Amino acid sequence: MRQGVASVFSPARGLADAVAEPVSDGWNGVTGYDDLEKENERLQRRIDDLEGQRATAVTDQEQLDQLRDQLDIKVAADIPTVVSRVVSGPLTSFDNTIEIDRGSGEGVKEGMAVVTDAGLVGKVARVTGGRSSVELITAPAFEFGVRLVEQQEVGIAKGRGDDGTLIVESGITTETNVEAGDRVATSGIDGSTFPPDIAVGKVKSIRPTDDRTEQVLIVEPIANLDGLSYVTVLLCDTDCA
Repeated sequence: MRQGVASVFSPARGLADAVAEPVSDGWNGVTGYDDLEKENERLQRRIDDLEGQRATAVTDQEQLDQLRDQLDIKVAADIPTVVSRVVSGPLTSFDNTIEIDRGSGEGVKEGMAVVTDAGLVGKVARVTGGRSSVELITAPAFEFGVRLVEQQEVGIAKGRGDDGTLIVESGITTETNVEAGDRVATSGIDGSTFPPDIAVGKVKSIRPTDDRTEQVLIVEPIANLDGLSYVTVLLCDTDCA
């Protein structure tokens, strides 16, 4: 009799279990999904944190490398230098100045050359007690003597503003064999505030002047003027040649 009753209700129990099982699985799925979402959020926050730490470490290492480069700069033995941190870059695409954390208190004066290990960056334009403004070599008003390293020809370079290049419009005759990629350095002529042989850039293009008596050179600066963290000021403001 017991077996008969069990046989009668067994299909009903099986049907009820079959109906209830998807509901149970669904509920477990909902609660499990919430837990999974929370775990994913926690892991993502951890990933973001680690990425931030890695980015900071990379930035710190890059700045340390730049600082070491500045300390290794070789200039004339009788010219003292001071390493400065760049505290403000160009404010707009038309701005061609940076601010550094060294000023008159460290012997910095207007007109002094500012360099990196790569080459010439600019010159000191304004000075206060603890800060200075540096005009970049690409500024339209920037003008200085340069020399073609291979040919030893001397010309005058000028900045071209937001174009990011320099132009040499005088001094290089048509007889001078100039090619793209030729190196350009400071000339260091008598009375110059820039010492000679500081790397400036490389020739990007050449064309003749309108009267075809001289050549016009477009020069690409060798120093990366967009990513400056540290620079070096050459503490020489008169006859640095």
